[in-house]
Parts: sequence; C-alpha cells; structure tokens
Amino acid sequence: MDGVRIRPGWWLIAGSVAAVAAGIFTFVDDSAPWLVLLAFATACVSPAAPFVSRWWEARQARSVARQAVIESSALLRQEGGPSSLLAPDRQVVPFRGRADELDALVRWCEGEGSPLRLVTGPGGVGKSRLAAELKELMTSGGWECVAVGEEQEPSILGRVRGATDDPVLLIVDYADTRHELDDLVRQVAADPVGVRVLLIARSAGEWWQRLKAGGPQVRDMIHGAYDGADLPVRVDTAVTDEQIVADAVAAFARQLDLPVPDFELRGRTPAPGRILDLHAASLVAVLDAQSGHTGSGPLAVDVSDILADLLEHEQRHWIGTADLAGLMHGPDGLTVELLRQIVAALYVAPPADEHDMRRLLARVDPSAATPKILHWLRDLYPPRNTEHWIGTLQPDRMAELHLVNELSASPGLAAALLDDLDGRNARHAVAVLARSVADHFSDQKIRARALRLLDRTVSALPDSLELLRSVSAVIPYPSEVLTQSDLSLLNRILGLIDPADAAGRAWVLHDIGTRLYHLGRRAQAIEPLTEAIQERRALTGTDPIKHGSELAASLRYLGVVLSELGRAHDALPPTMEAVEIEQRLVRADRDTYLPYLARILCDLGTRYHEAGLPGEAITPLQESVRINEQLAKVDPERTNPHLARSLMNLAIALNLIGRPAAALPPIRKAVEIRRVLARDNPDGDLVFLARALTELSSCLVLNARPQDGAAAGQQSVDIRRQLAETNPERHTAGLALSLRQTATALRFAGSQAEAALYYREAITIERGLVATHPGSGMATALAESLTSYAAMLISLQQPSAALPLAHEGERLIAWRTSEASPAALRPAARSLSNVLTNIADVLDANEQTSEAQAHRREATALLGGTLFESPATGLADTPPRHEE
Repeated sequence: MDGVRIRPGWWLIAGSVAAVAAGIFTFVDDSAPWLVLLAFATACVSPAAPFVSRWWEARQARSVARQAVIESSALLRQEGGPSSLLAPDRQVVPFRGRADELDALVRWCEGEGSPLRLVTGPGGVGKSRLAAELKELMTSGGWECVAVGEEQEPSILGRVRGATDDPVLLIVDYADTRHELDDLVRQVAADPVGVRVLLIARSAGEWWQRLKAGGPQVRDMIHGAYDGADLPVRVDTAVTDEQIVADAVAAFARQLDLPVPDFELRGRTPAPGRILDLHAASLVAVLDAQSGHTGSGPLAVDVSDILADLLEHEQRHWIGTADLAGLMHGPDGLTVELLRQIVAALYVAPPADEHDMRRLLARVDPSAATPKILHWLRDLYPPRNTEHWIGTLQPDRMAELHLVNELSASPGLAAALLDDLDGRNARHAVAVLARSVADHFSDQKIRARALRLLDRTVSALPDSLELLRSVSAVIPYPSEVLTQSDLSLLNRILGLIDPADAAGRAWVLHDIGTRLYHLGRRAQAIEPLTEAIQERRALTGTDPIKHGSELAASLRYLGVVLSELGRAHDALPPTMEAVEIEQRLVRADRDTYLPYLARILCDLGTRYHEAGLPGEAITPLQESVRINEQLAKVDPERTNPHLARSLMNLAIALNLIGRPAAALPPIRKAVEIRRVLARDNPDGDLVFLARALTELSSCLVLNARPQDGAAAGQQSVDIRRQLAETNPERHTAGLALSLRQTATALRFAGSQAEAALYYREAITIERGLVATHPGSGMATALAESLTSYAAMLISLQQPSAALPLAHEGERLIAWRTSEASPAALRPAARSLSNVLTNIADVLDANEQTSEAQAHRREATALLGGTLFESPATGLADTPPRHEE
C-alpha cells in the first residue's frame, strides 16, 4: 500500500495531547493572554500533527488507488448500438430466475472453503449476467467487487488490497482465454484471506486442467472450485420462455419509450431457449415495432435465426451514425462493405490504445486510419473498461457470426487480420474463432467457415513454444469439431519442447494420445500414450500424488484405446494398475480422488465384459454406480455424466449374463441423464446420448418391446448421422451400429421393408470401412449385419437371396480358425456366435442341414454351451456397446 497506516497506539497519544490542550483552555484564568494560551495549546497538539498529516495522506492515497481500481475494471457501458441494450452491465431487463445459483454464489462468498469458483456454460445462457447480479449484491453488502481486465491478472490482487480493507470479489470473465491467470491463482492460494475469485468460461477444458496442475496449495484450492456442470440453459423451472419474453418486451419498450406491444412467441424448439436468444428476439421485435414493420396482429417474437436479424439492426446503426458523421459522403467516403470489415476487425483484434487502433485500421484499409473515423468508432462502441481503448460488437455470438461472414467473404481481410499475429492477438483470435465453431455447432455452414479460419490462423503462427502452448490452452476440449486443430498444434509443441522436460513432454504426449483417440485414430494413439506412461512412471517417485494421478489417467486411456482396437486382454493390465493407483490416492485424500476411483472402476468392469468375462464385470460396475449415486446426492451436476456411464455399462453387463429385465432400469436412467446433458452441450454430449439410445433399443428388444426399441434406435440413427457429417472417421462405424440395431428392432416389430433399408445402409457403410480399415473387429461387424439381414430374408421366405449374404459373412469371420486359444476368441465370442447362428438358419432354409448343425455346435461352444436368447423373440443378443 502507498502511504502509511497509523497504528492504534499513535491515535491514543495524539488524542491525549489534544485532550490536555482542551482542558487547559477550559480551566485557565480568563486573565491569561490569549496568544499565550494559543501557543501553549499548539505546543500540546503539535506532536500529533505529523501523524494526523500522514494519516490524511494515506487516506487520500487509498481513496485514489481504490478509484483507479474501480475505473480500470468495471466502467458501465455507455450508449451504443441496439445490441448494447443486451449488455449484462446495463441490466435493461430485470434479473429473473437463477435464484439457486445466485444463492449458492453468495454463500460461497460469505462462507468457508475454496476462494475460487468456476462457472461454465455455452454462450448466451446468462453467465455474465449472473456475475453482474452477484457483483451488485456483494457491493451492497460492503464488498469491493472488481472485474479483472485482460493482462491485469498478475497485479490486480495487490492493487485492490492496497486500496481497501473490505472483503474482495474478483470477477474474471473469459477465464479460458487468460494467459496469465495462473499468476492470480497462485497469489490467492498463497494468501486467500478476505478474497474470492469468480471465473467465468465457456468450458473447463485444457486451460482448467493445466491450472489444476499447479503446486499443492493451488491443487487444494481448486478442489471444490468447480462442480463439473454447465450453467443450465433454463434460468428457472417455474419460468416459461413466454414469461421471459414478456418481461423483456416490456423492458425494451420502456427503454425505447414505446408502448408495450402484444406479442406472439414463434420459432421455438421443444428445449428451453437460451436467455440471450429470448432477449435478442424480444429486442428485435420491439425494434421492428419502432420502425413500423409490425404488420397486423400481435408482434412476432421469433427466436429462429435471431442473431442475423439483430445484426441487420446493428448494421443500420453503423450506417446511420457514419452517415451523420459525414464519413460516407463523396468519392472517398466509406462503403458499407468497409464499415462491416472495420467492425469485424475490432472484434477479432481489439486494440489496447490509439496507436494500436490506427495500425488495425491501416491493416483493413490504409485510408481508414483517420482521426475522424477513430472518433466515430469511439462513439459507436465506447470502451467498457481501460483494458481496451475501444469497445467491440456484442453479444459475442452475434459478433462471431459477423466476424466469420466477413473474413470468409474477403480473403484479403482474413490475411490482414489473421497472419503474423503476436501473442496477445493470437490467443484472442484463436479463442474467438474456436468459440465461433462451438457456438454455431448446429449451423454447418458457419461452423465449417469458422473452422477453416481457425486452422488458417493456427498454421500461420510462428514456432514459439510459449505462444503455441498458450494458444493450445484456449481451444475448447473435448470438442467434436476442434480436435484436429488442437492435435496439429500439439504436434508442433512436441517438436519444440525440451527433451529434458519430462513432465512437459508427458503432458503433451498424453494430450496427443487422447486427441488421436477422439478422432478415431486409435492405433496411432498407442505410441504417445505409452511414452507418456513411461515418463509419468519415472516422475511418480518425486510427487506420488500429482504424478500418480496423471499416471493413472494415461493408463486409463491406454486401456480404452487397446479395448477399442479389439485387444481386450491387453487392455486389462493398464486398467487394473490404474485402479490400484486410484485406491491408494483415495486412502490419502478420499474427497479428492473418490470420483476418479468410481470412473476407473467403471473402466475395469467394461474391460472385463469386453474380454468375454461379463460375470467379473458386475462387481466393479455396481461399486462404480454406488459411489456415483452417493456423490450425486451432494454434487449431481458434476457426477451425473459419470453416473450415466456407469449405469449404461452395468446394463450392458447384465444383458450379457442373461438378465435383460434387470438391465432396463439402469439404461433408462442413463438415457434420461444423457438427454439433459446433450441438450445443454450438444458438441460434447450428443455422442454419448446416441450410444445410450442404441443400448436402450437393444435392451427393449430383449425385453420383448421391439416397437419401443425401434423408436429409441431411430433417435440414435438421427444423432449419429449428424455426428458423422462432422467427423466421419470417428462416427461412421457408430452410425452403422445404430442402423443395424434399429433394423433389428424394426424386423421384430414387423416392419421388414423398413428394416431392409436400414440393414442395406449399414452393410454399405461397413463394407467401405472393412476396405479402408481391415481387421477382425470391423469385419465381424459387417458379418453381423450381413447375416442378420439374411436371417430376415429367411423369415420372408427368400432363402436363395439370403444364401450369398451368409457366405460373405462366413468368409469375413474365417479369421477365427487361425486363433490358437479359446481365450483369444472370448472377446468376440458373442458376436461370432450370433453370426454362426444366423448362417446356420440360412443353411437350414437352403437344405444344407449338416453344415448348419456344424455351425450351431461351434456357436454353442463359443459361449460355453449357454447361448443367450431373448425368451420372447429368440433374438440372439447384439454385441456390447460400452461407453468411454
């Protein structure tokens, strides 16, 4: 702190001297000369004067420092374009809902526990508005609340503590893009008294994992800082979209001094709308009413394509203000195209000062870097704080749409803004483009354009280890559409990292392995994961807790990869070692590591049933479900994804040991959880919903409910089609599986014609995959589709048409005869048994009885003489579809 804080003892001395002087004035004889009395009093008080002076100076200095902190962090946004009415800090629409979330944040501020809290959620669900409401509440309660600007992280804590003795709340928005956030986190971990730090981010991806890898104090503080769940899309279960829109329409009408119009909500989906979309639709409707474009009847509040509609209003504002400023007059006037490009440039590369702004404008168009245009831009988007010299287009999702459209339309503009970026601008550009990909996931055209721009930006970055690491940390993970971009970046980082940096190499190698796995390139993932395990095993002796946990994570992923390559027995040892490590960690710190033990127990159960040992799988899977259900009572948002996974894999194991009725409740519950997660985060969770629906379909068929099974299967097919368009290498095989399962359900529901279409599509896909990915696993899958279709043709009295399909299936599983031991065949035993049984049925129908009997004997032997059939349908069980 600048200045001096007066100690309490000096206040007593100064007060006593003043009291003596006052007493003398009270009791002195009136005849004493007043000058003598004044001199004596001054002599009494004068020892206190320096202290009083120093106290006053310190008080003034603290006041100045406090004001500087406030001004540097959270200036209210001034008037801007129409979209500025949506700014969280303007609070045009009264805050509604989020009572539970707000109460939880207030309790966190005022209670014990970690001084750090992370709130995540996709764009537009109200994260920043929730933080603004918390800031207002805590400020009214005597807290010093500060919004931390970019690059203020290392210094802000010292500055604010030097400016106030009040408790402090620091709010860090866009935490996933903050390069120096770890400095602030370390400072708070070292001295957490009287401070709370609220982090706001789109997701807890790689940046959060790296933050968690700090020292022991940081790890302790981060534990409990995040519940693992995004902010729900619905702000309040008791508040409908119509009520939200009614509030917003009335608020915007009042703000624009218009009568509140009647309205009609249109363009909704069954899921609740994002609060920003609902507010934006309300604003556009009121703006249309203001412009006289309402037509007859109620005002249409349409949430479909609302960002494009709002952008049109914003663009009219740019043109109108530029025209009033005289910028569009004459032969050298600005064009509408140049206006759009300038606004896009401000968003992707927000300047820090006037000089930076001039350089940015010159990159867009040399003629645009004039004082008149700078003045117009400052009026158009006033700075919200002092971290940037000027404001930018908001809200983010609308700005992202505008940016992607402009950069895609102009290669010259893209080159000017995305090439040769320095550290700060590179991180910002990559973060913005990555968010654009994730935010516009359902719009394939926008997503594809944003992804091309992102890849271009990343490939143009220089080979700077520090820069590439910081850029990689801001790419959201896991993400269906961003994994390839992240992998390219990680491979460049690995080539630059010091070979002696074992911890750094292990981290990058593990990340490369996981990215390859998520891209469907499983065989390639083995080498980097194995190297990461070697590095981490050696490091475990230096820090058994930190590096032991990291070693378990790499072992787990290696088990997953080996399993999905059909090497179930090879996958068991690393998984069992990971379980042993997690059990030791739980004994050392139960609260931290119990969730991880539950997850790896689920893995172990999965590895067992994949290895053809479903009976061994039940115990670890039941234990995983038990732990997760216990944890879900306290932390449902964090635990539910893992509970869904344990439930699904338990259902698979129960089916495999012939207990389909017992499997139905857990798989139903898993699907319910996955629906909620996929609704709020389609980019990351749709794939898991598709897997759960496929297994639900199988379970329903085995419980003699094929019609319901067909409906669940159709939903899985629809999802898989969408995913396969985004990432065909990873999801095409899954699409074929969903098609085959749905065809089987339709077949037993009596819809053979429709089933035939699904079988044929699955066969076409799998034939292509066998050609490009030869191996027994894919070949067996194709054999199942072929022979299941052939079995259906037999039921339709078409034995001759079924025979070629059966022979093709038989050739595909001929590899089994080269396997030396039954144990090696066990992982594929059920699939092989299904194929052999279907072939036998086709051979019988074609009067090849002896060959059919031989196939049935082999099928029975593969399952140890206990071929499992559905009691109602005789349908042989389909192969396990575990969830990772």
